[in-house]
Amino acid sequence: MFQPRETNPHFQPRIQRPAQTNDHTDGSTLPTRFRPSPPSSSPTVPILPRSQGPDSHLPISSPVLVPVPASVPARGPPHSRPSPVSHQRFGVPHYPSPSLHVPPQRRTKRLTWLVAICCVFFWIIVILGGLILLIVYLAYRPHYPKFDIASASLNAAYLDLGYLLNGDMTLLANFTNPNKKVNVEFRYMVINLYFEGTLIAARYVEPLSVSPRGYKLRDVHMISSQIPFSRRHVAQLNEQIQTGRIMFEAKSFLRTTSNLGGFFRYSYWLYGYCKFVVSGPPSGILVAKKCETKR
Repeated sequence: MFQPRETNPHFQPRIQRPAQTNDHTDGSTLPTRFRPSPPSSSPTVPILPRSQGPDSHLPISSPVLVPVPASVPARGPPHSRPSPVSHQRFGVPHYPSPSLHVPPQRRTKRLTWLVAICCVFFWIIVILGGLILLIVYLAYRPHYPKFDIASASLNAAYLDLGYLLNGDMTLLANFTNPNKKVNVEFRYMVINLYFEGTLIAARYVEPLSVSPRGYKLRDVHMISSQIPFSRRHVAQLNEQIQTGRIMFEAKSFLRTTSNLGGFFRYSYWLYGYCKFVVSGPPSGILVAKKCETKR
């Protein structure tokens, strides 16, 4: 029996095309090693024919089953993007992360502990010492002793050969302790006598001790012998003798020790400076003075 040939392309059976060879010019084709293998059996999807209109001249045929490869995903709209592919699908190996090695605990050496303990004790001693000094200072309120010249007498002053000075002067030095609770000891004392910056005499004074709120006087005999003077100094000395006002300077170096309550002692240096004026010899007396003591 004659069967007519189907000419409508919608009713023609779809023929599965063979897989195209890998074209290196096409950038969208996956490499062979990334292409999944086709399944053993492809599912079939029935394709139904379109409904026949009244003017259709073709006979109605039964639906044709066309195999659809499972490996080819259905194409979506042009704007849709392909789903991301995991690294395992492309065969990217995953290496295990290296394990963290915890260093073993080391025991602290005994020397380190000893040094740390010594440092702690050192700072404790420093802090306690500072507190003790602060308490002692606030309790006693120590003040520096003072050096002063109570009186002075110029017994003689003349020039030998016109430029060599010979002089005799007696100073009454005053050593004062202004503290209320502190005893002061002057262990070393030297007094120098100057005229216009030139040293003309020096004398050592014996040690002494001064009680709180007390003072002590010492006679200091200053003798000058054959001290060479320059022309300027000779002219200044002659002029001052004529006016009856001769200016001298006295500098003292004092090694002092303070005794705080009998349990704390500390020593220090003091420097005294006095500028004074006496009348002319042979009976010169103290006319004016200005003294200060510094540490």
